[in-house]
Amino acid sequence: MRQPLQTTFADTSLPGTSLQSLINHLLRHSLNDMLRSSDSSVMNEIPAELSLVADERKVTPVIRELLATIVRNAKKGRIHIRAERFRDIVILEIQDRSNYNGYALDYSMRAIEPLARTIGGYISVKGQQQLDTTISFSFPNQPGQLGYDC
Repeated sequence: MRQPLQTTFADTSLPGTSLQSLINHLLRHSLNDMLRSSDSSVMNEIPAELSLVADERKVTPVIRELLATIVRNAKKGRIHIRAERFRDIVILEIQDRSNYNGYALDYSMRAIEPLARTIGGYISVKGQQQLDTTISFSFPNQPGQLGYDC
């Protein structure tokens, strides 16, 4: 079942940071003006209990760039954000259900791939020629296990 964008932060007694809360924070602060100018809507469907135990300082820049790129390439976008945890891996999916320029979005994502790889993450793009485009970002969700130092 889909949940609307949560306006409260998750229970802070859970280990790690709520991924849902982190994304809500980015949408409200870093990306708020960009969202307004693109006239796009975002539905954060990430469960509040999904915790980010990986180093937030390394994961957040990748997530911020992914969201910024999607919003920058959206016009009246209908963006849905989901995530699942499989053992020690998180898969974040961001879907634009009214994609109008998938090739530009795909090209922009290629610029973020090196940043994702530095933390052991991977980015994939599906449906860039279709109305529905999905960006997937998978990364290790273990304390002290993200990528390598350059």
